[in-house]
Amino acid sequence: MSRYAPPRPRAVLAVAGEDAADFLQGLVSNDIRRLEEEPLLYAALLSPQGKILHSFFISRRPGGGYWLDVPKDGAEDLLRRLRLFRLRAQVQIEDASAALMVALGVGAPDPRASALGCRAIISRRDLPQAGPEYEAARIAACVPDQGADFGMEDVFPTDANMDLQDGVAFKKGCYVGQEVVSRMKRRGTIRKRMALARFDGPAPAHGTAIMAGAVRLGSVRSSHEDMALALVRTDRLEQALRDGVPVSAADRPVALTLPEGAS
Repeated sequence: MSRYAPPRPRAVLAVAGEDAADFLQGLVSNDIRRLEEEPLLYAALLSPQGKILHSFFISRRPGGGYWLDVPKDGAEDLLRRLRLFRLRAQVQIEDASAALMVALGVGAPDPRASALGCRAIISRRDLPQAGPEYEAARIAACVPDQGADFGMEDVFPTDANMDLQDGVAFKKGCYVGQEVVSRMKRRGTIRKRMALARFDGPAPAHGTAIMAGAVRLGSVRSSHEDMALALVRTDRLEQALRDGVPVSAADRPVALTLPEGAS
């Protein structure tokens, strides 16, 4: 079975100790107890205002504790924040990236979308980088990646479709930022989503504005050939569609499709 390195560098953090489960349960957006039955979770550490600081995958660590599969450029900051939250908890948090790496094509199914295949933590080795078909599948499935499509404290979990892609547990109880995220979902005040944008020809550059007449809907994020992800205001998009206003980016028509289940 072929193994590939992710298209953007990843790091591996180890969280261990007798309080590791309770420690993570009180911090992250998903329910750690699910790992008793499931091999892999998608989750995030949020700011008190409910925006994503760091998104990552969590799996069980052999011998006890957990692995966190995180974007490399945010690993140092995430490690620092987790250690600040540790207080008196019996938890050890370390960067294990010198010995371990993330591999695609093996392991547990990516919980965000079946089209993204599997991922695992393995011993560090040389692997070929995933080809463009991986990014094409990710964009077509409307799955944003931190670093490619949003930055730290840039978006709420619902903006990044985490509520639709199994990254948020709404019934687990309290965690950092939970009140804001729960209220947005409960009251139906979600106003932004990552949507699939299709163009007649190559997608324009990251950051290109998407317009409905004179009204800005959002902007282009990562792209592959004629497809891109776009962070858009859903209320403005719905109004433009009702009014028959053409949607464009860089003076070119664009078709926007919201992810399945978006409201």
